[in-house]
Amino acid sequence: MEEEERFDLGHTIKKIFVIGVAASLIFLGFIALMTLIGVVIAIPLLKKAYRLVSPDNESHCKSEKHKVKCPICRAKTKFYGEEIE
Repeated sequence: MEEEERFDLGHTIKKIFVIGVAASLIFLGFIALMTLIGVVIAIPLLKKAYRLVSPDNESHCKSEKHKVKCPICRAKTKFYGEEIE
């Protein structure tokens, strides 16, 4: 006699659940990876911004080149420390 294949609803639901959990874990891993890359990029930028903004550390302005962009005429001016060229 021939046996008919039966559709097992419980097994199918279990497979769908496992696939859903795996997809959500992969998605969460991708978000965590993008967050880690963002933090790695942001740390040097934050350090540089802190050096430029902090008023207690004025010695670094003597040797570094700074640029100022005028928003009205859109001209760029380069200066070292407090002397404008």
